[in-house]
Amino acid sequence: MLWLCLFMTVSTHAKDHDVALDRVFNYKKSIQSDVNGVTMNVYLRYHFRTDKKNKLLLTVPSMYVLARKNDNEFVGESYSKVTFSEIQKYESTLQVAVGTVPRYKNVMPTMIPLMTPKLYDVTIVGDHLLSPFHPQNEPIYRYGVSSLTDNRVEIVFRPKKYNTQLVSGRAVADATTGRIMHVEFSGEYDMIRFRANVDMGEEGVLSLLPKSSNMEGTFKYLGNKIRGDYQIEYNQENCLPDSIVNSHDRALMDSLRPFPLPSSLAALYHQSDSIDSLRNLSAKKIRKKNVAKTILWDAVGDNLVNRIKGHFGSNDQGYFRISPILNPLYMGYSERKGIYYKMKLNLSYDFTPNRLIQTTTRFGYLFKYHQFYFNIPVRYTYDSEKNGYVELQVGNGNRITSSSVRKQLKDYNVNIPDDEKNNNDKLDYFYDTYVKFRANHNISRRWSVATGFTYHRRSAIYKDFFKSIDMPLVYTSMAPMFLTQVMPWEERGPVFTLCYEQGIKGLANSGMEYGRMEYDASWMRRLYRMRTISMRLGTGFYLLKGDKTFFLDYENFKDDNIPGGWNDDWTGDFQLLSRDDYNTSRYYVRANVTYESPLMLMSRLPVAGKIIEMERIYVSGLLGENTHPYTEVGYGFTNRLFSIAAFVATKNLKYDGFGIKIGLELFGDW
Repeated sequence: MLWLCLFMTVSTHAKDHDVALDRVFNYKKSIQSDVNGVTMNVYLRYHFRTDKKNKLLLTVPSMYVLARKNDNEFVGESYSKVTFSEIQKYESTLQVAVGTVPRYKNVMPTMIPLMTPKLYDVTIVGDHLLSPFHPQNEPIYRYGVSSLTDNRVEIVFRPKKYNTQLVSGRAVADATTGRIMHVEFSGEYDMIRFRANVDMGEEGVLSLLPKSSNMEGTFKYLGNKIRGDYQIEYNQENCLPDSIVNSHDRALMDSLRPFPLPSSLAALYHQSDSIDSLRNLSAKKIRKKNVAKTILWDAVGDNLVNRIKGHFGSNDQGYFRISPILNPLYMGYSERKGIYYKMKLNLSYDFTPNRLIQTTTRFGYLFKYHQFYFNIPVRYTYDSEKNGYVELQVGNGNRITSSSVRKQLKDYNVNIPDDEKNNNDKLDYFYDTYVKFRANHNISRRWSVATGFTYHRRSAIYKDFFKSIDMPLVYTSMAPMFLTQVMPWEERGPVFTLCYEQGIKGLANSGMEYGRMEYDASWMRRLYRMRTISMRLGTGFYLLKGDKTFFLDYENFKDDNIPGGWNDDWTGDFQLLSRDDYNTSRYYVRANVTYESPLMLMSRLPVAGKIIEMERIYVSGLLGENTHPYTEVGYGFTNRLFSIAAFVATKNLKYDGFGIKIGLELFGDW
């Protein structure tokens, strides 16, 4: 009888446990509207302390001002008007900003999204940190539910396996509705160990947003240690006129502050004011020296090692963002390409909500080949609803050769060694510069059509040699193109692309005639719990070959030295394939598959799970004239400091090489 009573008690507790969690899991569905259009005034206070620092802190975006200043503590406040479209997607107008950070710079901005957590979504912030309050993530967390007074329950949660994508903590929820009233959670995000305390809104759509948040974070990096704490208050009653923007009036902030400033932080303001007063009393010569130092080090130096971004235009309709110019963290390494450096410029200007002009300019340099790469696309969108745009793209491709040129050189008894694999100093190589124009329009949500042209100018690297044997130094081609994309399941399924390019001899002084057809299908399928499988299948071939020299140069099968577009730079491409194999085959059939997950192999181990954020498995295959087949298999992972992957290749069923790739691009949200 005692055993039966104990069993019934345990079963009842388990049932209550499940009911409480189910109500939390389903709470967001019970809200009839979303946060789109919600506008509120937001007060933010922050405080930083540098416990340890060295010169390597200069390489961290947003940390330059802390690295340069001798002060160890900084304080700041801001008051903004925020309009939400999603929980972590909003337009913010900074109305008042005060503080001791030089030029009111935003330090450690990666902490801000954590203060507006997406508690009921799969991830808490962006595509990171799996939320314990979403049903998909229930299998990877342990829960403890206990009843409190006033119809409340406490939910304690912790990961079953330690991983940087998981959090631990406790929450207080309404036992009847499942609304989270208060939550405390800790974890690691983008190199910051944090602890957050969040009070949620009380009713309706505001219950999906915080009412107030407090967060402490510690950033450790190569001997540097920075501690920061944020206090943020949402939905403040004080409304400022829209004419007040980016004010630095300390008295105005005193009137807006929702609670008194702690004495320790007020002392930092007083100390900063005293130093400023002493500087104002300094000699004119010293002041000039300080001004020069500020301009050269704080302004110029900041822009060299950190991202440069901002808005322009009368209504801030223009936006620009430039990668750091001298930051070594934008470098990478691969066995085949050696050390490389890349940077990117984003620029856009909105004429109307439906019309804009934009560019994503990319640059790169391969030190091994002494090659500079660039790609400059300028797109004018005249109808964003129909994806109607015209685009002009200028850039340079890989140095390229032609079988016809090789044949002619052999006729001149010129010996071209075959053992110089991947060597761009061969006599038969050419520089390649291209201009591409495309006009696109969507016929429907599932079908788009584009037309345009592609122009190539290929010039000999060794001009004097070609002159000596009386061969052309430059070969040009002009080719109208047609491209169509079909998405049968819209964004939920794969994208099918067909591209046809017809080189016409004599058009724009073109000396080449060819026809090229390419088919491509790609699909990035997002699975549960941040897992993704990326697939790409394609084929291409030449239909027509003219009598004159032509170059095998595919659009969807090439060695991309300025990568981007997938979840990581290495997905959807070959990493060990010889450069010559891209443009010596009249046809190709390729397939690439990448599977990634935060909890796969190494991350389940006790030690490795503390540093690995995402793991990936790569499988690629190729069929061509000289490859029957070529295969690559790789494994890689991303941690706080770098991404690394190892690949093994086979060619014609024989071992063809091993290589390692390392990417050092850090601080994506900084």
